[in-house]
Amino acid sequence: MNRILTFSFILLAGVGFISTTLGQEANRTVTIQSLDASDNLYLISGGGGHTVMLITEKHGVVLVDTKNPGWGSSITNAVKAVTEEPITTIINTHAHNDHVGSNAHFPNITRIISHENTRNSIAKSPSAQGDGHFLPTETFQDKLAIFDGRDQIDLYYFGSAHTDGDTIVVFPELKTAHVGDLFARKAPPYIDRGNGGSGLSYPQTLSAAIAELTDIERVIPGHAPPPKGSPMRAWLTWDDFRNHFHFTNDLVSSIKAAHAAQKSVDEALDTFMFQDNYPDYDLTNVRSVTEVLYDELNN
Repeated sequence: MNRILTFSFILLAGVGFISTTLGQEANRTVTIQSLDASDNLYLISGGGGHTVMLITEKHGVVLVDTKNPGWGSSITNAVKAVTEEPITTIINTHAHNDHVGSNAHFPNITRIISHENTRNSIAKSPSAQGDGHFLPTETFQDKLAIFDGRDQIDLYYFGSAHTDGDTIVVFPELKTAHVGDLFARKAPPYIDRGNGGSGLSYPQTLSAAIAELTDIERVIPGHAPPPKGSPMRAWLTWDDFRNHFHFTNDLVSSIKAAHAAQKSVDEALDTFMFQDNYPDYDLTNVRSVTEVLYDELNN
């Protein structure tokens, strides 16, 4: 049975799940939804990249990514709407400000985890200032497991792609993975070469993840809009992640072939036929990806 509570936000709650929109002010609104994988795993959307919230049995609340700067209070309010457990741990999937920007809102948290390259990129970013309490305190190279049992979280790094520090965060008991902007949405990937990203290695990185991670059913992307309602009965699956590999591999192969044939970017774009094979993909930024790959191939 649903109930409505009115505080500084509206909470629509049911047994084991909630779907609510809340925020500290009109331009800081987030939506929190439970995933049907478990009633202890929630998606907080709005304000940047998707934040995932895991309520552990023994270790408080874990956040994966913290959105743009200034969204920390909205994240905190969303957490408080469903649990009194404290936020103890933050995991960053990569260094972009829309995923790490509100790390600084949580100065009392002593454990912020990322890939070592991500920490290096955050430390060098123009927004890096002050006492550095927003920086990751713990890094890893290839794989890191934290906690155990139902609380276990596995972090994986498979190589350069979107950036050079993209982490896949796996909740093995729930067969769910937050893949960050390795798979942001059904669209050509954004490649940040300034932070070590590589279009040439992108397909290999996705392929390595698919080869290693064999027991995942559902995927949380970096930005794709979630379905309405809570719990979310359907969203993206590991098959969608595999299809994203095929799309990215086809795209990169086509760009490399066009470059080898000494075609201009415009001539290359005229030869691409992705809409037929990937009708649900937004191809708006194919030109920008082609330009990035051409630049990478030229160097």
